[in-house]
Amino acid sequence: MPQWNCGCPVCRIARTEHPELQSTQASIAISADGDHWFLVNASPDLRQQLITTPQLHPKAVSCVTVDIGRDSDQRRDRRGRGLLSMREGWPFTIYAHTRVLSILKTNSIFNVLDEKNVQRQPIR
Repeated sequence: MPQWNCGCPVCRIARTEHPELQSTQASIAISADGDHWFLVNASPDLRQQLITTPQLHPKAVSCVTVDIGRDSDQRRDRRGRGLLSMREGWPFTIYAHTRVLSILKTNSIFNVLDEKNVQRQPIR
């Protein structure tokens, strides 16, 4: 909220009069020590979420998991696109279901996640 291509009253108000209505997609970062983070769901707005969360500066994410879900292909693709924000060379690990790892391997857009820096670990 607001949706970039929407001009409804709620989206217009969120852009202009009430920025507190603005929201990002669902993601959660978990840490036991405040230094090593486990990220669940790498949505397309992941970069913005990282920028606006001071606790994740500058060491950021050391492990990443992608909660891609089992529904439509469009939703699986959308919820993994945030991984592309992580391509700046910082090493991390993706923990995901083998189906998700297969999507990442076969979809060439994810080739920017060099396997030398981005390890992939299957989970069940």
